[in-house]
Amino acid sequence: MGGFINKTINRAFGTGAINFIIAHLIKCSEQMKENCAATDNLLKNDEDAITNRLVAVHLNEKTSIFRYEPQSSEHYDIKTDHYIGRTDIKVISRDYFRDKNAYHIIECKRIDGTVALNKDYITEGVERFLSPASQPKYSSCYLENIMFGYVVKSINIPANADKIDGLQNTLLKTTKASPFILQQNGDSQYYVYICKYTSDVIRIIKLSHLFFDFSGIVDVPRHDKIEANDT
Repeated sequence: MGGFINKTINRAFGTGAINFIIAHLIKCSEQMKENCAATDNLLKNDEDAITNRLVAVHLNEKTSIFRYEPQSSEHYDIKTDHYIGRTDIKVISRDYFRDKNAYHIIECKRIDGTVALNKDYITEGVERFLSPASQPKYSSCYLENIMFGYVVKSINIPANADKIDGLQNTLLKTTKASPFILQQNGDSQYYVYICKYTSDVIRIIKLSHLFFDFSGIVDVPRHDKIEANDT
């Protein structure tokens, strides 16, 4: 691949871009959480609303290496004149690309401890990087991308991550997933897991799974302000 014009950015992608992006996501999520608590401007219990505020107010503030673009169309199909997918956040260089496919993707999903959202996290999130095998909805130029779980209710995050881990090989249609490996956590506020995905037709793809606790700043109906049942 051609890569970026800026050699420093090429090195960043080659030696730890995902870790850099995850660190930035965590820092910005912490800032957003602090700002919401200080101003009482709570987040809606809505994936797009959380993503929009995170990108517009925080992710692109004072960052010089990467640009974060929300709601980017993915995989134009000349036969139908439609795009196959739409990414939640596309991470690109602020320089021009030599290779238009050289970027990372952050796929965002709400997590509340219920089986329904755990399944959606896999079938409407993880699987977009893997299926259909001939041309997945999301590209993986660097074979590394990020799943970002917005934890919107107070739950035991590691226990719920174990449940998602256990569901993967049951729900994924064409791919085998390795067990989650905990990479880092911060005072029970966030957890980062690594998982590799393989099949007979795709190369190994690695996803970093970031689960961040936003539960204290999400505006939910009064009757819903209870800890989710782990069922």
